[in-house]
Amino acid sequence: MLLSIIIISFNGEKYIGQAVSSCLCPAGADHEIIVVDNGSTDGSLDLIRSIAADCGSTLRIIENHENKGPGEARNIGLAHASGEYCMFLDGDDWLEPEAIPRIVACLQEWKPDVLMFNHQQVWPDGRKIPNAPNRYVDLGDRWADLTDPAVRKGAIRNLHVPWNKAYRMSFVRDHGLLFPRQTYYEDMVWSIRATVEAGAFYYIPDVLHNYRRHLQSSLHTTHDDHFNIIHECRRVETLLKNHADYRRWYGMKLYGYMRSTLFGVINTGSRIPKAREGDYLKEVSALLKDLRRMLGLRGPDILLQAAATGDHGIYSVASAGMIRMNRLRGRLYRLRKKVF
Repeated sequence: MLLSIIIISFNGEKYIGQAVSSCLCPAGADHEIIVVDNGSTDGSLDLIRSIAADCGSTLRIIENHENKGPGEARNIGLAHASGEYCMFLDGDDWLEPEAIPRIVACLQEWKPDVLMFNHQQVWPDGRKIPNAPNRYVDLGDRWADLTDPAVRKGAIRNLHVPWNKAYRMSFVRDHGLLFPRQTYYEDMVWSIRATVEAGAFYYIPDVLHNYRRHLQSSLHTTHDDHFNIIHECRRVETLLKNHADYRRWYGMKLYGYMRSTLFGVINTGSRIPKAREGDYLKEVSALLKDLRRMLGLRGPDILLQAAATGDHGIYSVASAGMIRMNRLRGRLYRLRKKVF
């Protein structure tokens, strides 16, 4: 078996049929589908069973009697996977028709530890917005061998999620890759570790994954669990402390990624409870200062200084100024691409 596709399902009756069906291919694709149902209470499990009845051994169902969270559900799927490679699909997303044949062909040709592919956001009004390179992410419109760290660092600030990659199972096991049992930001460290620790690493620009945007996402909530992002960034800090090569090759890029992600959480204005905003800002400030000392960063950071006050009003003023500046930089970047 070449490829195991692990799908996580929880009360997704409206979408799970499309997710599973998008993974069904003509015979000979050499892949299996593992659906881990996380204690669904709607009709999604019955729908999965009805699809499985027509698929034979291609589709297996693992039933959790409670919602163990997306991370632990993926771990359970990994434990049951028999493929040489694995990949993940959330139950409300789906693959493009050519996705599996394209991925399988690349895995057979290159035999990488990790293969990364592109995706598009799909909005409720039907808009489809492909993930595109920006001034932080140096990924072109052709396939690329990112095995050399000097080349791979151009992809470090790409979206760190588990579902835009296929992974060699021996690599996953040898590096002890597992997801934490939590709902918020459970996938960040997995993806970063896979990206920096892989040997052979390839990228294809093909848009193969459809990421559904909707207001039911856990990210559209106000909850103390959004503080998990700080804990996960501390785990990345430990990774960099323990590996001088990773720190040298990817430290600056990962710092930029974590800084923008940490500030992005509070910039939404809806994730951190109002009474905890000051605590969040102080914890973020302490983390970023530790990272800057480790990486030898110098020079002022106005947003970091504002966060250190723990005053959300002061931070908001500084953030608004930085947003305007970043928009200007973005326009200049796009202008340079057009001209040159």
